[in-house]
Amino acid sequence: MKAVWSAVNLFWVLAFCLLAQATWAAGEAAVVLSVSGTVAAQGANGKIRTLAKDSTVDSGDVVTTEKSSAARLRFSDGSTVILRPGSRLVIEKYRFDEGHPDADSAVLNLVKGGLRSVSGLVGKRGNKDAYLTRTPAANIGIRGTDFALLLCEQGDATCAVAFKQEVMDAIPGRIQGEIPAGLYLAVFEGMIIAGNRAGEKLFPAVKAGYVANFDTLPIELSDDPGMGLLFPILGNLPGLDDLLGEGQSQGACLVR
Repeated sequence: MKAVWSAVNLFWVLAFCLLAQATWAAGEAAVVLSVSGTVAAQGANGKIRTLAKDSTVDSGDVVTTEKSSAARLRFSDGSTVILRPGSRLVIEKYRFDEGHPDADSAVLNLVKGGLRSVSGLVGKRGNKDAYLTRTPAANIGIRGTDFALLLCEQGDATCAVAFKQEVMDAIPGRIQGEIPAGLYLAVFEGMIIAGNRAGEKLFPAVKAGYVANFDTLPIELSDDPGMGLLFPILGNLPGLDDLLGEGQSQGACLVR
């Protein structure tokens, strides 16, 4: 009888361990370091929850920042993502297992708005192509990087206020006085690779670029069009107040 009882206990211990391991493997993708305004996440089950400091975000979640809202996320590999107001980020796939570098995978999809990202261990060990950020205009790969992405729509007030007209003038097909819709990018450290159906282009540190759509080759801009203003540096990362425009002089928001 004691042997049977021991066997039953062993069964439940093993079952618990397997369940814990499975839960850990699926695990949370990121934790919210700070939030300002209204930020929400929609899970794979369709349920929407409001995010606050220390909330967790899972693989498969869709994170949305409302107008005048922003969020800073830290992923389990040490990477950090800051979302601008009016952004929508899909965490399509995320896996980080410290003991299995070859299984690393991080696929983020910026559907709307903008982000700044500082990469962590995913993409720096094992598979160098394990980290990917998708956008409607291009897919972004990294090589140990601090970079920013911004999707501008036609007549986008945020881009119109911040961007330098002299840099916009060099974009092919631009209509005078308008900010071309598409993806704008800036690299602060490291290097990114922007690619789509038209081809790929490398962007090293302190370079900026533009991609009109997924069938147009990424191009390098003559200068930072204004990404430094929209993604200011505060220490190693921009602060949420800066992303919301607080603490900036009124003159800093004028078209230059």
